[in-house]
Amino acid sequence: MTGPNTDNSGQSSKFREILLSLPKTEIHLHLEGLVSVDSIWALWEKNRLVSGGIRTKEDLLRRFQIKTLDEFLDVFINIIQYSFRTEDDLTYLINDAGEYLKKNNIVYSEIFFAPTKFLISGLSFPKIVEILTEGANLILNKHGIEIKYLIDVSRTFGPENAMKNLNLVLEHKSDAIIGIGLGGAEKSGPSRNYEKVFQKAREHGIHFVAHSGEDMGCEEIGDAINYLNPERIGHGTSAFQNQKLMEIIADCKTPVEVCPTSNLFTRKFVTNIENHPVKQFYENNIFVTINSDDPALFSTSLVDEYMLLYKNGIFSQNEILGLIKNNIYAAFLTEDKKNSLWEKCNTIYDIQTKHF
Repeated sequence: MTGPNTDNSGQSSKFREILLSLPKTEIHLHLEGLVSVDSIWALWEKNRLVSGGIRTKEDLLRRFQIKTLDEFLDVFINIIQYSFRTEDDLTYLINDAGEYLKKNNIVYSEIFFAPTKFLISGLSFPKIVEILTEGANLILNKHGIEIKYLIDVSRTFGPENAMKNLNLVLEHKSDAIIGIGLGGAEKSGPSRNYEKVFQKAREHGIHFVAHSGEDMGCEEIGDAINYLNPERIGHGTSAFQNQKLMEIIADCKTPVEVCPTSNLFTRKFVTNIENHPVKQFYENNIFVTINSDDPALFSTSLVDEYMLLYKNGIFSQNEILGLIKNNIYAAFLTEDKKNSLWEKCNTIYDIQTKHF
């Protein structure tokens, strides 16, 4: 069955099994957004934390029920990141990340990590790098899953802090850390304010990506392209507002890291999956990739994201396979590794769907 979706529960269940069997990549994930409520609560008890009216695990669960981007950023910075008081606490993040990747059969991932709040809390960046690197190596040796990190230079704390974070990356190099990402609240300042940061990253040969168009209009995406020229665009949701901009993104073949469920939760441009612009991007030849962003906060996963698009008739099975291929080829892997992984993925898909 490879044509338009004529879904029923049996077909849906079988297709989910097929998706789980495929070796996949995910390239827009936040390490802090992979941590479970159980882990955060364990840290609150371990570190004897009291803040924001949270005194029980139920209080914490309620705070995780976010509805806007501002609420998300508040939980992300003031609840999740606030929980970590020692570098060793970061093992909770890495362990939860490993479990998530294993459960979704994600064999390679690029995960954002935002250090600023941790540094404010007194943690050492060199020690953070050591813990992240050791954790990635442990997961690779134990599960054969490869993790690479992108350090979030974050708009939330301004351009000077962004440059500081980049300098820390350059001073404390690790094979596990491959670049930087501009995340945080878009309304904190336009992309053009971070031109020097991205220029320096480019000069030093590390990767650079930027969240853009998640919470601001299409002009901000144009700003990011013109001033930062990122290797990938995170979210890019508001690009649908301007046909010319979509053509520019398509022509330059810049991958867009679409996170459907995340966009539904923040409700800035999307209120239901049927009006999400992801199919519009796809039909305009934009290099679309699908990602889960913050699975623990949004109660989703990469397989859930693909199933959401399939079950609602937005993409057919073959189109979903094409999106999985896009995720592989948008990753910062060598061409040989991309080709090998895609060949393996496509072969498994052919076998699994032969009698479907």
